[in-house]
Amino acid sequence: MKVAEIRNLEINEINRRARFDADSLIEEETLRYDREIEKLARFLAENFDSHCLIMLSGPSSSGKTTTSLKITNYLRDLGIDAHTISMDDFYRGREQAPVLENGTYDYEALEALRLDKLEQCMQELITEGRTMIPRFDFHNGRPFDETYELIIKPNSFVIFEGIHAINPYFEQHLPSNSLFKVFINTVSPFMLDGEKFVARRDIRLVRRIIRDDRFRNSPILNTLHMWKQVVRGENEYMFPYVETVDYLIDTTHAYEPCIFAPLILPMLKSVPADSEYVDIVNHLIEVMTRFEHIPVDKMPADSLLREFVG
Repeated sequence: MKVAEIRNLEINEINRRARFDADSLIEEETLRYDREIEKLARFLAENFDSHCLIMLSGPSSSGKTTTSLKITNYLRDLGIDAHTISMDDFYRGREQAPVLENGTYDYEALEALRLDKLEQCMQELITEGRTMIPRFDFHNGRPFDETYELIIKPNSFVIFEGIHAINPYFEQHLPSNSLFKVFINTVSPFMLDGEKFVARRDIRLVRRIIRDDRFRNSPILNTLHMWKQVVRGENEYMFPYVETVDYLIDTTHAYEPCIFAPLILPMLKSVPADSEYVDIVNHLIEVMTRFEHIPVDKMPADSLLREFVG
């Protein structure tokens, strides 16, 4: 596995730079992440001579959408035909997933996808260079009736992005030499006085709370309610296969808590004191109040963090 650099991010140093040197901190972090994407794109371009499926996975709010698009754009800049497909478009639909013991639907399960259709599309891209791709209507919870045709050139790359992309199911059903597995996550820890202070899962939860509130009409209590199920799905269906991936990218940006803090703290403080989520809310308040604030408009327009704050 090729692994991006893992860093210990010191909160005191981040705060110092947020106060006196925010612009250069943001620029450094933006360049670091973009260089990792460019490095991966060049590695792919130099090591594969036939069209290949890039299976890109990562937990909730790790930045899969932005990372997939950036890889696609870098490959195109290198003169390589590249496309991105969301595996979410292969969902079966509302109330069409396996049922858990408590009677709820397991939308995180691999079988919540139309695996026959997904496998067919992958096979056709490998063998024929063309296939019909579905789209999913998330508003109504079912697949759209229409599909679209994807035609690729020789020596193309197609990124399939989703939580299940690194599942061994696909290796068992497709030629292994046509698959390249990439995993992304918030890997680098935030440290305070030499001790890890912020869990990487906390960073992802903060990202998701803000994104859901801004773009999915989902208030904080709804996101907190869903989070336990999301984490269970990641632990069961994704993390067991991380050691099998070919490439790991860290999407942590050292300054991101400084961007998120002024956005999320009012939401956290709005949660009633008698809420069942009060412990995690109080923990996130303790974490986020440790960071200096940086205005959102300091970030580049194409920053990965725009996926969560707009």
